[in-house]
Amino acid sequence: MTWSWRVRPRTSCIGEIYLSGVFLLVAVVLGGCAAPGAGEGASLCPGTPAGIPVDPDGCPLYSDADAVPDYQDKCPDTAPGIAVGVNGCPRDADADGVADNRDACSSTPTGARVDARGCPLTGERIAVVTNLNFDFDRSNVREDVRKRLSRVIGLLEEMPAIDVQIVGYTDDIGSQEYNLTLSLRRAEAVRDYMVTRGIEHRRLSVAGRGKAEPLVSNSTPQGRAVNRRVEFVVQ
Repeated sequence: MTWSWRVRPRTSCIGEIYLSGVFLLVAVVLGGCAAPGAGEGASLCPGTPAGIPVDPDGCPLYSDADAVPDYQDKCPDTAPGIAVGVNGCPRDADADGVADNRDACSSTPTGARVDARGCPLTGERIAVVTNLNFDFDRSNVREDVRKRLSRVIGLLEEMPAIDVQIVGYTDDIGSQEYNLTLSLRRAEAVRDYMVTRGIEHRRLSVAGRGKAEPLVSNSTPQGRAVNRRVEFVVQ
């Protein structure tokens, strides 16, 4: 005599025995099985907070397709395909108040005032490009200056909608007339170098301010080096 045992799906709680070719159907109590219909209506999202509107499966509602449930979504009407943050609103990578999907200048320096496009306003100085030094009485772009200019070039590449004025400054050694000429030469040298790196010439105007508007005192060599600089101002 031979026999075998086979269990049907868990929801049936029924086993089948084959005894010498005879089929017997018996009901058994199996650990973990449930009667038909047991568990129907159970939530597929058991962690949903109480009082939150849910769908027939017990999961939070989603008004848009951004994977953030409505009860956490501060922007429930976000258009499909727009990247959002944890609050369900379009991302704003540079924190300028203009969402990335509408931002023409998505790498605006922190603190810069922007227009409706998300670009720095006219007259705004790009803060990260100050303190570019030159040797005394020289206008050539040194290697260490080129490294700092790389950051500026990167910003302008990421903000193609803006033009800038490159403003040159000197320390207080020499006459005002001499320093005005020298500061303009330095601004022109920086512009010419940036053009070789791919920034369009038409986007770069130049000016020289001489020894005006020092950032720090000219009483030390270190201070004079800081004041020998160029600044970039949005036009």
